[in-house]
Amino acid sequence: MMSKWINFKVNEFMGTEFTVRETEILTISTAITALVAIVFVMYNAIFPNI
Repeated sequence: MMSKWINFKVNEFMGTEFTVRETEILTISTAITALVAIVFVMYNAIFPNI
């Protein structure tokens, strides 16, 4: 499974012992945070100048 491989790589990189589910939650929440940050920056930096 891809998620097991990703989990293994994350644990290897960060020196942690996360389960696959914890890694999935972490990945999803990171993606959502990044998305919100991009939208926030767009509204503050791009749209006011149009």
